[in-house]
Amino acid sequence: MSHEPLTVEATSQDVAAWKGDCLVVGVYQGGKAQKSLHLAGAPVEQAVTRALKDKWLTGKTGEILILPAPYHGEGHFRRVLLLGLGKRREITPESLRAAGGHVVAAAHKNRIERLLLLPSLDRHNMGRLAGAEALAEGALLGAYRFEHYRKKKSPDKTSHPRQLDLAIRLEQRSKLVKRLQRTTTVVRGVTLARDLANHPGNVVDPDYLARLARELGERLPIKTTILDEQDLRQAGMNGILAVGQGSTKPPRLIIMEYRNGGETPPLAVVGKAITFDSGGLSLKPPAKMEEMKYDMSGGAAVFGFLQAIAELKLPINVVGLVPTAENMPSGTAQRPGDVIRTAKGLFVEVINTDAEGRLILADALHHAEIFEPKAVIDLATLTGACTIALGHHCCGLLSNHDGLAKKVAWAGRKAGERTWRLPMFPEYRKVLESTIADLKNVGDQGAGTITAACFLSRFVGPDRPWVHLDIAGTAWEHTGRPHIAKGSAGFGVRLLCRLARTFKD
Repeated sequence: MSHEPLTVEATSQDVAAWKGDCLVVGVYQGGKAQKSLHLAGAPVEQAVTRALKDKWLTGKTGEILILPAPYHGEGHFRRVLLLGLGKRREITPESLRAAGGHVVAAAHKNRIERLLLLPSLDRHNMGRLAGAEALAEGALLGAYRFEHYRKKKSPDKTSHPRQLDLAIRLEQRSKLVKRLQRTTTVVRGVTLARDLANHPGNVVDPDYLARLARELGERLPIKTTILDEQDLRQAGMNGILAVGQGSTKPPRLIIMEYRNGGETPPLAVVGKAITFDSGGLSLKPPAKMEEMKYDMSGGAAVFGFLQAIAELKLPINVVGLVPTAENMPSGTAQRPGDVIRTAKGLFVEVINTDAEGRLILADALHHAEIFEPKAVIDLATLTGACTIALGHHCCGLLSNHDGLAKKVAWAGRKAGERTWRLPMFPEYRKVLESTIADLKNVGDQGAGTITAACFLSRFVGPDRPWVHLDIAGTAWEHTGRPHIAKGSAGFGVRLLCRLARTFKD
């Protein structure tokens, strides 16, 4: 980000004596302020009560009203921001994340630098700590701005919020401090993933990702291994090589190992990273092709996840694998009808060069087996069919293991990154049968998301618990939400971090 990141802290000091720019007060639908408003002092309580009585704000979700704060003492906050929280019984962690995003957006617009949130004192359908954490997470996510390529004529350092204080009871402060530290670290991982996918393809290419992996290895306890073209050829990873052979930028397989869990088997996380996807010779339509820079969002999530768990020092072993290539049309590009021999030894007939993600994942999933992982999770912007089926509000989940699938789905619900499980009945595998090879890379019928997962399953070790997350519809935010701006959503980082905290169990 091009400005100082937002700092979020917990405070138990007297609200009426707090020194800052703006006090944030929650208002429930129907125009009723939160009970802790009285902590701000009688003059503020009276001013807010008058405004609500006159129906200047009704409490609908996301409503904002800023009032001048009544003066009653030196150093007192200058403004009061009334924040609509919606119906009290319908408040959820996700609605509070959105509320945090609304607060930050209002602070940006009104050039407010430091805020104190009273809604963090409320107990909704969750504990106060969980509610405060959700508010903080939404604010941190909402503060993200991708401005690397903007030339500002008159930079204004006061135009964004710098600090957000969460009011909390004294006996809960120390616990909230720990939660906020963890949340801030996880959001830094999300920021890394969002930045990677927001950068254009002429900046982020396979070599860029390889350099970044080495930098992470120098800064954090992560062992980094980069397989270049020669290494890939020796390992028989012709799926990765075939996808990248049409580009002047050679492909890579990036391996990042974080080991802080003793001798326990690692969790293997595999992320597709096509740094630009033209479709190859099966060329995509020109409309929206510029968005194909985000076809590396699965790999970006792996980078953000590894950074977060290393900074958190979680007692877990994780191996991140990021197969990365650029899929371009040229005289050297793979052709529809080509047959490639994957690292597993299976021959694949390439029907459509725009179904390239599964080819690079095939080699990476097979390579993950050398680490004898406890489980494997892959993330990929794999199929447009998933977006048609599920839209942009949850990702597709397909798995060979009910227990792992339930754990991943639970982590997604907790993190606010929802999943929806799709079936993998044996009948779906038949459409991948080839007349000249072991299988082909696309079927000729519907259920594209399912058949893609069926393809990947052929490269997962026997009896290995595996989950495939098709994030094609969730990796890129098209309309913008209060806490997720348009562009890369960094989807998957928060889910994986939530899962990792319980994975050892």
